[in-house]
Amino acid sequence: MKAITVQAPIAWAILNACITKIRRFQCVEPGTEVAIQVAKFMTKTDCENLFKKLALNPPPRVQLFFGQVIGVVEVVRCEQHETTASWDWDLTNPRHIARFRHSGQPCIFEIPDDLIDFDLSKNPILEESGRKTVGSPKGDWRVTVWAHPKVADHYAYSVALAGGVLGDGIPGYPTLHGCYEHPETALHKGIEEVRR
Repeated sequence: MKAITVQAPIAWAILNACITKIRRFQCVEPGTEVAIQVAKFMTKTDCENLFKKLALNPPPRVQLFFGQVIGVVEVVRCEQHETTASWDWDLTNPRHIARFRHSGQPCIFEIPDDLIDFDLSKNPILEESGRKTVGSPKGDWRVTVWAHPKVADHYAYSVALAGGVLGDGIPGYPTLHGCYEHPETALHKGIEEVRR
């Protein structure tokens, strides 16, 4: 499947706020489905400014999913802009997918079709990632929040750190930890675990 990398506010707006027009420097055939990959980084200030330009209220930063492929959209029209060397794309039918990390590119690129999965139950409820530079082990970390497997309307967290996964959690679900009424609480507890 063809894919494009876009800034986080644009990606969020395409999938969640009915943004149907974007400008690119390449054209695709009308009817082409394109995966949307979120650019890996954007400063908080730049994010906020672009959301203001789009006249949208920004979601929490943890819901922007930097560096991940988050959805699929169909291009229904691709027309060369009158005064610039760019193309105006009209988009329709935005659909969320089970998110996954993938390297972005400045131009249109290809990702394997079998990575596109519309089963949204595979998405965590919340997630946040970063890099641990103090203490041991050091390295990249990711905290995800899931529905608790045994207690209704409660939540648990999972921690991946420096290439490993925190175990010894809920019996039968060793990578899940804790039992919290709110997903935000579970996320904060997971981040505290990382920073110990």
